[in-house]
Amino acid sequence: MHQRRVPKTSGAFWAWLPALLLGSMLMGLGLMAYIAIDDPSFALEPDYYDKAVHWDRIQGRLRASEALGFALTVHEPITVTADGRAAIELQLTDRSGAGISGAVLEMAAFPNAFANRVEEVVFTEVAPGIYRGELRHGVAGLWELRCKVSVGTSRYTRSLRTDVVKGSAA
Repeated sequence: MHQRRVPKTSGAFWAWLPALLLGSMLMGLGLMAYIAIDDPSFALEPDYYDKAVHWDRIQGRLRASEALGFALTVHEPITVTADGRAAIELQLTDRSGAGISGAVLEMAAFPNAFANRVEEVVFTEVAPGIYRGELRHGVAGLWELRCKVSVGTSRYTRSLRTDVVKGSAA
C-alpha cells in the first residue's frame, strides 16, 4: 500500500493565522490610540472639576464683574498676516463709554477648531482705553478670547468670541 506524504508546511499558515489576526488588531488599536491622543482639535477645560464644585463662587465673581459696568470689545477686526501673527486691539470702556486707562489686561485665546492651542497674551495700552496684544500663531476661524482685566482693586472678566480672518495679499 502506498502512503501519501503531506508537506510539512501545509499547516503552518493556519497555525500562524490567530497570531497574525491578534497582532493586526493590536496594531490597529495602537494606531487609533495615537490618533486620538494626537488630535489637535481635542481639548479639556482646565480645572473643569474645580469649576463645577465651586460654580456658585464663580457665578458670584461674574456678577460682581458685571456690576462694575465695564465693557470690553474687539476694537478692530483681527487679521492674520503672512507670517502667521495676528494683532489684537481691545477697547475697555466704563458705563458712560469713556475709555479706561491704566488697566492690566491679560487673555487666554484659542481657535475653536483647535481648542488645545491656547495662547497667553499680555496687552499694552496704546491709547486711552485701547489695548494691543499679538497672537503668535493665528489661524483663520472663530476664536474664543478669555480676558482678565485689573483696574486698581477691581477685577473684570469677559469671554469674547470673534472671527480671525486671513490678511489680504495686497
